[in-house]
Amino acid sequence: MVPHGLFMKCSNKQCGKVYDIKCLGFEEDEFKSFSNQRILEWICPECVCSKPRRNDPDTPVRSTFQMKADETSAYVNTQQIVVWLSGLEPNQNLTLNASARWLIEASKGIQDPNILLDKFTQNKKVDDTTRALLLTFYGILVVIGGIGNALVVISVFRKPVMRTARNMFIVNLAVSDALVCCVGTPLTLMELLTKHWPLPDWPSLCKACGAIQAISIFVSTISITAIALDRYQLIVYPTRPGLQTMGALITMICIWITAIILASPLFVFRSLKTHYLGLIDMDSLSFCIEDWPIEDGRAIYSVFSLIFQYLLPVLVVVLAHVQIHRRLRGRRRTTRKTPAILIAIAVTYVISWLPLNVFNLVADFSAQPFMEEKTMTITYAVCHMFGMSSAVSNPLLYGWLNDNFRKEFEEILCCCKKRQPNKNTRVKSRKMDTELTALAQLEHTVTGNTKTSQCSQIF
Repeated sequence: MVPHGLFMKCSNKQCGKVYDIKCLGFEEDEFKSFSNQRILEWICPECVCSKPRRNDPDTPVRSTFQMKADETSAYVNTQQIVVWLSGLEPNQNLTLNASARWLIEASKGIQDPNILLDKFTQNKKVDDTTRALLLTFYGILVVIGGIGNALVVISVFRKPVMRTARNMFIVNLAVSDALVCCVGTPLTLMELLTKHWPLPDWPSLCKACGAIQAISIFVSTISITAIALDRYQLIVYPTRPGLQTMGALITMICIWITAIILASPLFVFRSLKTHYLGLIDMDSLSFCIEDWPIEDGRAIYSVFSLIFQYLLPVLVVVLAHVQIHRRLRGRRRTTRKTPAILIAIAVTYVISWLPLNVFNLVADFSAQPFMEEKTMTITYAVCHMFGMSSAVSNPLLYGWLNDNFRKEFEEILCCCKKRQPNKNTRVKSRKMDTELTALAQLEHTVTGNTKTSQCSQIF
């Protein structure tokens, strides 16, 4: 860089033109802030921009930030580069809660602008070691969660005797959890590892990615709540009519409609923003952003999600399980495992989703980033994996710990040992819900062993 007062001279020996810094888009304070950095040379726009824009050849390439065509060198401070590369306004959030303001603050620790530009050129947010670790841990969650939830679905649909009204809720939970593991988790991993949008530039794809993740999580959450309420109604109010298959199907449809409504803001306010650079190595960058109509839109939606995805479900699940535990207290033998299962379900849900909700809340309400970009990415990944562990543990809590599901799992996994149920077993399985209600109605006249049989069919 060869500064001459408030002018800059091109270092290209064949050019040597002098430019007023205001013509280049800089103010005097900005010029002084980066002129003291160790930037050796500056190439004028005419020397760099030998190639016109691909999408708009008649429009001159923006010259405020330039790179040498052969060495990919930048000549301005990293804060300005971030603003230029993203082109975001304060109310336009990138995925994972990263607004333009956050990007600017996170870039202050990078002294060499070339390092920042290289990250965008290579589209890598983290180093190779962190990348490998994230791929490994997320891969384990996807495989285990996908297999576990697939076993639940197969167990119900392979035999008519398993297609009860209450098992429909568990199937609904398994389907949503499989969607979380096999679709939502890979999409989040993609956002964690990349600086900008790596998929085709389809606006509908950007919208769908955010909506699918939110819908699957809301369905999983509401399904867990519905299962808790159904068990509460069966145990605490046994004389009331039980849920039938048609009622279960209608409830499932309502669950999905509710989840779509709750996730709709992410579909409406999410858009794909393409920023044309006109540089040799980066002609354009695309960002999947959340363009909220107000600056605090993301924070408001985080509070909304916290209430409907975490606080209300936790309250319902805990209260329902406490009432069930009180009703079953004092029973012997098989039902001794029931309190442990109830506690495990409630505690697992609370622990799984607490870190991610707290992180989102703190991040969205923080005016300045509270950690560096890499640390923030890793922290978010850990919190997100805690949340995804709920989708992995649900097949264990609602499937394996249930005697009927466990037998089906064993048959599926051990095909060589197919168990052929006798006629009495088939009849008993078909009439499971009817017997449960009848036994509950006779609760005060039957023996303790009969009460134990009622609960063992549910848990």
